[in-house]
Amino acid sequence: MDFSELSNLRDFGVIFDEKKKRAELELEDNGGKIIAYFPSDSIQVFIYDIHTEQAPDFGMDYSGFGRYLRVNICKSGRCEFITKSGDSLYLSEGEFAMDYGTANDGSFRFDTRDYTGVEIIMQIDSVINELPILAMLKKAIKEMNLPEKDIKTSSVYFADTSANTARTLNELMDYGKDGADSSLIVIKVSEIGHNLGTDLFNSKSKLRTFATNSQTQIAQDVHKTLTEHYGDKNPASLFAERYGMSETAIKNYFKNAYGYGYKEYQMKVRMEKSAELLRDTNTRVSEISKKAGYLTASKFCAAFKRFYGVTPMEYRRTERIKKVNK
Repeated sequence: MDFSELSNLRDFGVIFDEKKKRAELELEDNGGKIIAYFPSDSIQVFIYDIHTEQAPDFGMDYSGFGRYLRVNICKSGRCEFITKSGDSLYLSEGEFAMDYGTANDGSFRFDTRDYTGVEIIMQIDSVINELPILAMLKKAIKEMNLPEKDIKTSSVYFADTSANTARTLNELMDYGKDGADSSLIVIKVSEIGHNLGTDLFNSKSKLRTFATNSQTQIAQDVHKTLTEHYGDKNPASLFAERYGMSETAIKNYFKNAYGYGYKEYQMKVRMEKSAELLRDTNTRVSEISKKAGYLTASKFCAAFKRFYGVTPMEYRRTERIKKVNK
């Protein structure tokens, strides 16, 4: 994509540096920033550091972009991949997704208030000719056993990032935030491409199953109930009966959508809500334990210590000292 084609993004407040082939959008109300690099017509690199639920959708058109390899690497938070038909799956912290197919087969949408990560989109028929350093991306394609020709539908491959990939990701994000030239960004993209091929080869992750609209709605209902009524038992059987399906199906829908096991999320939200009350209110520990669904304060304190490594009172004291020292 030619840099001049991005002029419409100025309406969003995007600032361009044509020499570095770099664009930056500062989000309102300390909502973070989105940084983009366009080293050639065949590659785009987006660096996301978002802390708002109002991140803009640029609506960029990839029609005519041809066969592409799109990589999304999540450092923190979560995002959702949505197909044209409305099916979806989720990318969580420490994971990456490689989408290989034809343009506009689907899009990623940020699903949490805080999201950091990188998205790389490459027109694979020409990017290596334009930027020979990216030739090692062929390794990633080979490790994925992807077809070289006649791509008709996209396939999204998920796996965990290795320590090497995480390190290079951090370097790329830091360079981008510091305003590095696009040539340095390309070097880091090349390293990431090499690492991801190895990550996919070593990973046990397989091609994920997309969630249909109805499955996503069920998962969202479960999530809403567990979050808003975190102190109630809310067994999976409750939702199994409501939707006329097995408890296993309910749990699978939930984990596919949110990346947490059913009971794992129940514990997580109970502890996080309790920590919020300890940090921001003077509510007694005994009352907080009841809100979290524990019959006794002693059981709550034991669970809290297993989760955070300190007792509730130690947590409260530490957080208040932090506030004083700010």
